Amino acid sequence: MHNSSLQVSNMEKFKEKLANLRAEVDTANKRANELEEKARSLETEHEQKDEELLQLQTRVKDMEEALETAENSLKQATSDFREADLRAEQLNKKAIKLQQEIAGWNKKNADLEAKYQAAKAEMDELEGQMEGV
Repeated sequence: MHNSSLQVSNMEKFKEKLANLRAEVDTANKRANELEEKARSLETEHEQKDEELLQLQTRVKDMEEALETAENSLKQATSDFREADLRAEQLNKKAIKLQQEIAGWNKKNADLEAKYQAAKAEMDELEGQMEGV
């Protein structure tokens, strides 16, 4: 009988150990399930971050292209402005020169008009003298 109570005790220990192992397996399975869910969640988050990164990279590329276009436009506008400014300066110098020429021609014209008036007056005087002769 002592042997059978020892067997019962061993059997109880075995059942207890088996129950403990089952509990540990259940806990491990539950933890594994939690970790798998967390891994899926992290993978989904990673995919979303990859998509966001791709979108940001695309936007950055678009912005860099727009910046390059704007820089090229600015360079062209600056070049055009310099050319126009140089042309305006040249035309201004030409206008000043033409104004000086016009002033010279006006003076010559006034001189010639004065000479004409003097010659006409002299001619009128000569005609008057000739009529009196």
